[in-house]
Amino acid sequence: METIDPVGGSSEEAASQARRNIFPIVGGQAVSLFGDYIAFFTLPYFMLALTGDALDLGLTAAAETLPMLLFGLAAGVFLDRRRRLGRTLIGVDIVRALAFLALAIASASDWVTPAMVFLVAFLVGSMAVLFDSGLQSWMTRSLLEEDLVKANAQLGLARTITLSVGPLAGGIIVALAGGFSLAFGINAATFLVSAGLLALVRPIAPAVVQPHEPFRTALGDGLRVLFADGRLRWATLGGTLTNFVFQPLEALLVLYVAVEVLGIDTMQQALTEEGWKIGLFFALQAGIGSIGVAFAGKVARRVPLGSMYVLGLVLLGGGFLVVAILGSWVAVIPAGIAITGVTFVNVALVTLRQRLAPQEQMGRVIAASRTFAWAGLPAGAAIGGLLAGWFGVVPVYLGGAIGVLLVAALLTQTELYKDPVMARSEA
Repeated sequence: METIDPVGGSSEEAASQARRNIFPIVGGQAVSLFGDYIAFFTLPYFMLALTGDALDLGLTAAAETLPMLLFGLAAGVFLDRRRRLGRTLIGVDIVRALAFLALAIASASDWVTPAMVFLVAFLVGSMAVLFDSGLQSWMTRSLLEEDLVKANAQLGLARTITLSVGPLAGGIIVALAGGFSLAFGINAATFLVSAGLLALVRPIAPAVVQPHEPFRTALGDGLRVLFADGRLRWATLGGTLTNFVFQPLEALLVLYVAVEVLGIDTMQQALTEEGWKIGLFFALQAGIGSIGVAFAGKVARRVPLGSMYVLGLVLLGGGFLVVAILGSWVAVIPAGIAITGVTFVNVALVTLRQRLAPQEQMGRVIAASRTFAWAGLPAGAAIGGLLAGWFGVVPVYLGGAIGVLLVAALLTQTELYKDPVMARSEA
């Protein structure tokens, strides 16, 4: 068994280094998330401009989430075999930067097709499979246990703040500045900033690399750990069901705001006259959501993680149910409440994995959990886009919101809710 030496010296030195590691991890992701949420708005917005088809919006979201289903399990085994996990994460950031740079150049040259957008979405989604699972595992090597909740909550807050700024910035850039090419170029630059900050992180715990074993054996070990613990099992399966019914709501949000809130008749109007208002809706939604997200860390330290998970689902489903009913600018308030719910679920699920998975199998357990949890995303996005084309956006929103609430009710009857896990051990 090989190990990577941790920070040497006393436990005080390790604790000091762990505190220093928080900023480059959270700060790097905050910058990267800003670019992500410019793309979160501009990529479907761009597709809306290209075709105006709800199905194409769903297929774009499906292309970005499909890699988790295809590669997620293999990614976990790969990550657990990496001796220098930080270098892997930096390399992934560079690949994502190049992908968005290529899209920026292509959009400036006016030869982008829907197929190219699908391809970039698939490539970026593939890299995210490695990065997101790898970062969660690397955090357990770089931070103290008591700092994990703090870092996860700060990442949730950064996600919400950048969601409030990124889409609005994207709308302004597209309408008034350099157009889609500049928006995609900014996202590429943020990945490079993230890579630079990650290079500053020094792990404080040894990275235990298991002796080489057959892929099937390594994969089976991770799956056994995941499904042997009822709390991890139900948190993962709950994520699968939730993502299937929720993903259409996220994938179609640009179209919902354009049609139901703003009453836009043509896509050209969305681009020239009203586009910035769509970004403003996203910004207000995230700004309202950040109020609740700011308390995520405190909630995680005071209530069991399973209870936090279920509470998040109630806020998510209930919020979007009201959104579907209102269909006006007032809908931005329950949409913001739904953002709080998403963060509660994510903080609870990420911390559960980090608390319950063995360190030597952390990568494959996290990746396996994320693979199954994300399994519902591509199908949900594609089916939601198809149904929206047939029946309209509002029926899809009503069905998805009610589905999330039903998942919350189901989970109250499982070990996830009945066998409480706190964010940190009582020792």
